[in-house]
Amino acid sequence: MSDSSETDDRSARHVWSAGRYPAMAPNMLPAIARLVNAAGIDPGNRVLDVGCGTGNAALTARRSGAEVVGLDLAHDMLELARENAALAGYDDIGWLAGDAEALPVPDGAFDVVLSNFGHVFAPDSTAAGAELCRATKSGGRVCFTAWSPNGVVGDLTEVLTDHVDESPSDPWSHLRWGDPAFVREQFADVADLSFQRRHLEFRYATPHHFWREFAEESGPLSPVLRRMDDDESRDALRRDAVAALEEWFGDNAIRVEYLQVRAVLE
Repeated sequence: MSDSSETDDRSARHVWSAGRYPAMAPNMLPAIARLVNAAGIDPGNRVLDVGCGTGNAALTARRSGAEVVGLDLAHDMLELARENAALAGYDDIGWLAGDAEALPVPDGAFDVVLSNFGHVFAPDSTAAGAELCRATKSGGRVCFTAWSPNGVVGDLTEVLTDHVDESPSDPWSHLRWGDPAFVREQFADVADLSFQRRHLEFRYATPHHFWREFAEESGPLSPVLRRMDDDESRDALRRDAVAALEEWFGDNAIRVEYLQVRAVLE
């Protein structure tokens, strides 16, 4: 596990911001419920939630009777997760600060490893994917979600690349995990691999409100946008992004496609 100063630096660069994430987190709850159901968690199962954020997947797994550990790179997210667990009356969930690319857990320690839009955002997401499998016991399940490159997140990423000349990381890298062909390459040695195309509805009054929270303030594109210090360029990006969002907006919601993956290890 990285030391605290290195962990804080990495978290500032590539994880979701905790500043306004709690306002958006309820939009993720349907995906979390589906993910935990797909994992087939039984009472007493050992479960690791990688990129646990504010702890909603860990709490959902705990309600199924599992013994749960939540891991995140960002210490402020873990504090929010602890508060949420206390509110639910769970004092037996373990919370770890750690890197998805080098999980601080033994080989085969868990029956189920979950990652709800988590490991896919690691700078080396291929290494993070391998770590999910390493931490899972033989016959255990790895279940995760990833945004689809063919949906609204893909459209927003295309707009972003039109406006941002330089980025410290590839803004398209996390979208590879929303492609079943890429996942099959990464999980070639598992016993069983299944996919489901799913949708979430992010409910906002206008596309402008979605863009503010999903991109500018707390979403996966926010680290890149925070590096744009030119107001004119930022305004042009916002204008084109909102125009793209209009194509996906209806009934006060943005419909967002994602891929749900379930792998059973040999």
